[in-house]
Amino acid sequence: MSSGLSAPAGLSEVSRLATLLADQALDAQIMSRPIPDDQVQALLDAAVLLDEYGQEIPPLLEQIIHEIGSSAPERAVRPAKRPEEDEVGRMAWMLRPFRSGKRAG
Repeated sequence: MSSGLSAPAGLSEVSRLATLLADQALDAQIMSRPIPDDQVQALLDAAVLLDEYGQEIPPLLEQIIHEIGSSAPERAVRPAKRPEEDEVGRMAWMLRPFRSGKRAG
């Protein structure tokens, strides 16, 4: 889904930081701790930004997006505490096809 935009110099840092945050999110899942919604939103934003500039999405970030997408229906079932929580679940659900498309390419 590259839009032909030239990549800003900071995208490598976005990729690096997203990988570190994805690692923390996966650690939280392993320890059965919830992933804070602001971290989920940051991961999704990073994936969208990298994709918009045609950059490769780091494998760890792809993995956590898949995990978020898999849990999106569960998030929708429980009552939302904040409006942002519902938005995060919808965004993750929308990105599921995006993740599948990257694997096929």
